[in-house]
Amino acid sequence: MHSEGKNNDFDRSENLSSSHSNKRLERFVDAFKVRKITKIKTKYFKRNSKVKITKPPRPRRVSRKFLLYFFGFIIVVFCTCFFIYQTNLYQTYKLIKSINNENLIIGFQNSAELRPTGGFWGSFAVLKSKNSIQDSSLYFETNPYKMDNLLLKETNVDLPKPMQEIWHDRPQSFVNANWSFDFPDAAKTIEWYFGQGWDTKSDGVFAVSSLAMIDLLKLTGPIITSDKTEINSENFSQTMSQKIDTEYWLKDENKSINEPKIIIKEMAPLLISKVKDLSPIAVFRFAARQMKQGRILAYFNSENQNRIAEKIGISGSVKPYGVDYLSINNANLSGGKSSLMVDQSISYNVNSTEEKTVATVEATRSLKQGWPDVPNINYTRIIAPIGSKIISAFQDSEDILDKVDIKDDNGRSTFGFWNSTDVSQTRATQIKYELPFQNISNGYNLILQKQPGTKNDFIKITINGKVLFDKNLEQSEIKLSN
Repeated sequence: MHSEGKNNDFDRSENLSSSHSNKRLERFVDAFKVRKITKIKTKYFKRNSKVKITKPPRPRRVSRKFLLYFFGFIIVVFCTCFFIYQTNLYQTYKLIKSINNENLIIGFQNSAELRPTGGFWGSFAVLKSKNSIQDSSLYFETNPYKMDNLLLKETNVDLPKPMQEIWHDRPQSFVNANWSFDFPDAAKTIEWYFGQGWDTKSDGVFAVSSLAMIDLLKLTGPIITSDKTEINSENFSQTMSQKIDTEYWLKDENKSINEPKIIIKEMAPLLISKVKDLSPIAVFRFAARQMKQGRILAYFNSENQNRIAEKIGISGSVKPYGVDYLSINNANLSGGKSSLMVDQSISYNVNSTEEKTVATVEATRSLKQGWPDVPNINYTRIIAPIGSKIISAFQDSEDILDKVDIKDDNGRSTFGFWNSTDVSQTRATQIKYELPFQNISNGYNLILQKQPGTKNDFIKITINGKVLFDKNLEQSEIKLSN
């Protein structure tokens, strides 16, 4: 009995021990299963009879910092592309690419003989483009008077009044067609005369100032003509005038040929060859500077091309204004080629009260000594907001109010008068007029527009005693606010 009890106790302890072992085994198995589930699967391969284990890389998570850089880069690229699209460089390229299968008149405006759009049209060329501007031909007309004189009796259009006072018996013609100070308006007149005389359809008009040619010669250096004459930026105006007006007529055979400006046709390929040797950046900077200063103008019959020309600032159109507007426009009507020897300064003073606003323009012109040493016979127009009313006009203390031509033109009021100077003379003219608005305390802005093809005149703008502008005007237009 007693031994059986012991055996039973042993069996119970053995069963209890076995039970504990089973539970530990179950826990071990459970733990192994967990480890097996969470453990990364491994890849086995054999090399040199040794077993190596490599773990595949975990998939990399994209960090927030990387995403910020990525989207920032995309935004920068987008803004850069948008900026390039808006720049004059891209718009100019776009305009050039748009020129195909067109006839474009390219007028060479002589700034030494100043006219409203930038200079006298004594010669021009016709650019005939085919599939692109690169596939083009250039034809020069170095004496438009030949065809022009044949048209005079047929067209028989009166000259503008100031021109009639100089050329009493001559009607309007191609060479004097750029009287309007709005270039698109003048370009349409030029195209009409061109169509009558040359019997050719045109698709647009370019105008290039002789000042642009002078600046180009500064960039390329001098050119040497067939007779060994050096033409550079310093002697360009005088040398061209001497060859055209004097030397050409010394040969008897030239009197029957009658092409005094043939020198322009000779110079063109020489200059183009030098331009090709310049870097594209230098050429672009030069063109951009000339466009900014109003020395290259363009008008197209295509509205889309005109929009681009307006965007890059070469349309030459009269600019819209919000409150006030000012432009001083001169025309040398004597043929003396003395305009580049004139220094002009402008003072514009506006005084505003509750009752009225009065503007005073003081224009001072001095004709320096030097070639061509002839008087500057000049007609000046002050271009003001429509509805402006003249109050007084004095020139060197002389009352000239009854001599001022008052006219509304191109949505502006104009005050025109003769403003001629002799060599070494300085002449001051003061024009006072009432502007078509009263108190400007609620806001004032002025569009100041430079005449194309002119030097950078000194201008001082004072509004109710506050100076807004006091330096040379180097761009075709600016907007000033008080």
